[in-house]
Amino acid sequence: MAKRISVIIAMLTIFTATGCATAPKSAQSGEYSVITAYVQAYNDRDIPAMSALMHPKIQWLSIEGSKTVIVADGKADLVKQMSEYVSSPSATTSELASPVFNGQFIAVKETARWKRANGSVGQQSALSVYQIDKGLVRRVWYYPSERAAETATKNK
Repeated sequence: MAKRISVIIAMLTIFTATGCATAPKSAQSGEYSVITAYVQAYNDRDIPAMSALMHPKIQWLSIEGSKTVIVADGKADLVKQMSEYVSSPSATTSELASPVFNGQFIAVKETARWKRANGSVGQQSALSVYQIDKGLVRRVWYYPSERAAETATKNK
């Protein structure tokens, strides 16, 4: 019995180590590289670079409870909204973590950070799902942020 447990532990250790060793390669290839480039362009406030990664029929969707709200519909709409947003003093930077791959769909934990008026840094995280179509961002679904979800629960 002890030998069997040792073998299982050794196998789990090998699988875990192998998974960790290969994650960065797969995470930086294909569809995920489109997402990371898009978020980097956002962080750099580079609207032309963001636009180059947008599908002509891009949709930005917000999941609010049982409803899906279309925030932006089409490239021109999203470019206009992003241009206005990144020029505002309240613009954030984003960081991606924990990607999960399912074909052209990639779910990530996205953490936004911003500087508050008092100089401290605020942050919140949310799950987002990106759909990549032929190397371009086709759709993004944003789920309620950690902070927004807490507020919604307290208000019930």
